[in-house]
Amino acid sequence: MSCGMIAMTESNFEIDRYVAYEIDEYAIQTSKFNFPEIEQRGDVFEADFTEFEGFDYLIGGSPCTYWSIAQKNGREVEASGLGWELFKQYSRALNEAKPKYFIYENNKSMSTAIKDSISNTFGFDPICINSALVSAQNRNRLYWVGQRNEMGEYKRVNIKQPEDRGILIRDIIDHISEPVNILSNGKARCLTASYTNKGAKHILESFYSDNSNKQKWDCVAVPINLSADGTKARTLKAQYYKNGLANFITNGGFEVTAVAEPIEFLNNIPIKAISSADGKTYKVYRVKNKKNIIKGKEYPIELKDGYYIIRKLTVTECMRLQTVPVWYKFPVSSSRAYKLLGNGWNIEVIKWLLKYTYED
Repeated sequence: MSCGMIAMTESNFEIDRYVAYEIDEYAIQTSKFNFPEIEQRGDVFEADFTEFEGFDYLIGGSPCTYWSIAQKNGREVEASGLGWELFKQYSRALNEAKPKYFIYENNKSMSTAIKDSISNTFGFDPICINSALVSAQNRNRLYWVGQRNEMGEYKRVNIKQPEDRGILIRDIIDHISEPVNILSNGKARCLTASYTNKGAKHILESFYSDNSNKQKWDCVAVPINLSADGTKARTLKAQYYKNGLANFITNGGFEVTAVAEPIEFLNNIPIKAISSADGKTYKVYRVKNKKNIIKGKEYPIELKDGYYIIRKLTVTECMRLQTVPVWYKFPVSSSRAYKLLGNGWNIEVIKWLLKYTYED
């Protein structure tokens, strides 16, 4: 989705020429929609980077799929395999194009052997920055940022950690007067690229399964406790609990006002409600005596008694997690947009790195 171009645009760069190597059709479609001036070159393995000698920047991050700790089968932990071959294309681009600066990003969870091999290739160690400092999302990433000297070698750009801007998940959620947090520190989980079109029922089923550690969803619980006349929501307190649905709830126990409107009842009990955040209808779940019953089975949960819907974050909210500006548009489906955002960069972090190059 050309996060580098977004960051440079937001940093007021005057860009004469921007060339991209990408093969995902939806990423290309989205990039072209926002930046028709970008030259799309396709497969990086077929590139001749010598034509770009003298360019100012090389920015990129080879796919972390093969190196991430989230890879359960066939994770690469040595400097070999397809993941390393993809990295070598970045290294080849650096050697052939000889740009003034380069920025290389990848997942912190890579093995020490691979991280050391990358550092040996570049000649210096990376800086690890958690996007939580500049956004509402926990996202630890490694960044190698180098500047070419007169000898043709790259030295490490001395980058400091950003100051914590104090942005919490409550600051980016729509349509809740006091939005609930997702993690106990007020930050969202690291946004992944694995969103699907599954509904709230599937979210809960996945979360309460024995494999709950595989949960990929970033969700918010919206209480809809009813007033006496059954038409309005009341204010509830939500507390954090290490296991169970309340993983998505705040540690602070602050007040949250529901905006989900109940639309269907059974024996005067709400069973469906519409979220004003995304306009979708969700199943209503009842919490009683700090327990939730799903398919006849009870699960402990540290929530006040009441009725709740569970919804995933909207595309707009995920854009805010990645600090993507409001002018950026997605001409693709929501599921594709979630994937692009999950695979993308945090824009404010990239802007921070860029600042240390043009102010060097």
